[in-house]
Amino acid sequence: MTISQSLCWKSSKELRYHVFSSLKYLGVNPTKIRSQNFLIDSNIIKYQIEKAGINQEDIVLEIGGGLASLTKCLAEKAKKVYCIELDKIFSKFLRDYFSTYNNVEIISGDALKIEWPSFSKSVSNLPYQISSPITFKLLEQSFQVAVLMYQKEFAERLFAEPGSKNYSRLSVMVKLKGKVKYLKTINEHSFYPQPKVKSALVEIKPLNRELNLDIIQFGEFVTNLFTLKGKTVRSALKINFKNTFSSLSEKEKEKLEKLPFIHRRIFSLTQNELIELYNEILRAGWYSSERH
Repeated sequence: MTISQSLCWKSSKELRYHVFSSLKYLGVNPTKIRSQNFLIDSNIIKYQIEKAGINQEDIVLEIGGGLASLTKCLAEKAKKVYCIELDKIFSKFLRDYFSTYNNVEIISGDALKIEWPSFSKSVSNLPYQISSPITFKLLEQSFQVAVLMYQKEFAERLFAEPGSKNYSRLSVMVKLKGKVKYLKTINEHSFYPQPKVKSALVEIKPLNRELNLDIIQFGEFVTNLFTLKGKTVRSALKINFKNTFSSLSEKEKEKLEKLPFIHRRIFSLTQNELIELYNEILRAGWYSSERH
C-alpha cells in the first residue's frame, strides 16, 4: 500500500480513497469491528480544526485515531499531537503511518483507563459507546477547548433544559464543569459505512471556577435521583435512600416534608435547585450513597 504523506486532505475524494484503500490494505470490514464509521468528508475535518483554533503552540489530544484521517490534519497545524487508540490493528497502522512525523505520538491503550498526557486542546471523533465516561474524564483535565463529535442524540442530552425529555444527569453534571456549545449536525452520508444515526459536533470549554461541592458525591446523588426522574423529590428520596429515611424520627420526618422542592418532579429541577436540595440534605445529615 502506498501512503500519501502530504498533510491534510485536498478534497473529500482524496480522503475517501485513503479510507477505502486503508481498510482494504488492513483487511478490515468496518461493519464487524466495534461498529466503527469512518469520516469521508474532508470539509468536516477542516471545520473541526478551524473551530478548535489549532495553531503551532497547541498540544492536541485525539481519542480514537482510527485511520489517521483527522490526526493527519491536526499534525499540520499543531505543535504536538497525542493520539490514543485502543484497537491494535489501527494502533499499528497509525504508528507506521506517522513513522516519519516528529510531532505525532501514538499511545496504544484504553483512553478510559490510562493516564492522559498534558494537552491544551482536544479534537476527536469519539467512539460513541464511550461518549459519557470520556466526557467526564475530559472535564477532570486542564485544557482550553475541546471539539468533539458525538451521536446527535447524545449531544442533545448535553444541552437539554429542565422539564424536557432529554434532561438527565448528563445535562446537569457536564454544565457544572464545562460550557457547551452546539456547532454542527453531521449527516449520515459523511461516513463510511453510513450509520443509522446523525452525529453532532460540540465545543466544550472548562469552567475554571471553585465549587464548594463534593463533585463525586453530588454526582452520585444526582444519578440516584434521575433514575426516578419522573417522580417527585419526596418519592425519589424515599425510594433511593429508604434505609436512611425509614429510620427518621417523627420530628425529622416533619423536617423532611419542609425540604425545598419536595413536591417537584426531579426532571423539573435546575442545576442550582439540585445543589440547594443536596446541601439541605447534607446539612441534615441524611445523605448516604446507599442504593436499593
